[in-house]
Amino acid sequence: MLKIQNAVSETLLIPLYMKYLDTQQNRPILNDSATLRLVPQIDYDFTRFRAARNSRVGTALRARYFDQVAADFIRRHPEGIVAILGCGLDGRRERLGSIADHTPFYQLDLPDVISLRETLLPPQANETLIPASAFDTGWMERLHQSHPAAPVLFILEGVLMYFAEAQVHELFQQLAQRFRGEIAFDVASTFMVKHSDQHDALKHARASFDFACDDDRQMESWAANLHLVSAKHMTDFPEAKDIGLNYWLMRLFPKIRHAYRLLHYRID
Repeated sequence: MLKIQNAVSETLLIPLYMKYLDTQQNRPILNDSATLRLVPQIDYDFTRFRAARNSRVGTALRARYFDQVAADFIRRHPEGIVAILGCGLDGRRERLGSIADHTPFYQLDLPDVISLRETLLPPQANETLIPASAFDTGWMERLHQSHPAAPVLFILEGVLMYFAEAQVHELFQQLAQRFRGEIAFDVASTFMVKHSDQHDALKHARASFDFACDDDRQMESWAANLHLVSAKHMTDFPEAKDIGLNYWLMRLFPKIRHAYRLLHYRID
């Protein structure tokens, strides 16, 4: 059994366990069977997150949506590549199945996370693991040199809100300077960031939110070739009703509904 040390962020474990809980539901949203293999191999007290119903439903909906974005991108761009920044222990490549068999996948995270991933989720034939920070430009240069003409789908799932706005701004500028393609990511509003200590899962971890985004088009001001394609709220997904009371609060109060969004951008 693998023991998680302090060097590995707990934010890696929360979404993994939320998907694990979703898979055990009578009507799972994502049904990520890989989590049934992974969670029992990790020596960590997950019980503190067991009652995090909002996060269980939200994490499953988010992962399923980004899976759909990836599948659609691959259909439209069979010559494209997929780069998942802050991949953690997510099994998107496995979940996508045969549609992704001929698409290069790049999984990037910090070295200690990649080391853990190599043990628990060994890369498939078309997967490359990159031990690096998303904010380093070295991997960007190497990726661009390897695929100078290919469109790239970047996915940042549950990542950006843990960093400072200046870092996020710089990251988007660097990607926009080098690549064409798309970026799919999630953001939290100022309201949600200020109340992150009340988040049903995060309140039990050491991490906290930092970057807040209240304007879905904010990133368009960061680079001339960044353009918003779509913005999704949790209430756009029928299964969000499984959250219970908070679903209806989101429907009633715009501030709560807008607190968390899934954004999809184009890099021209």
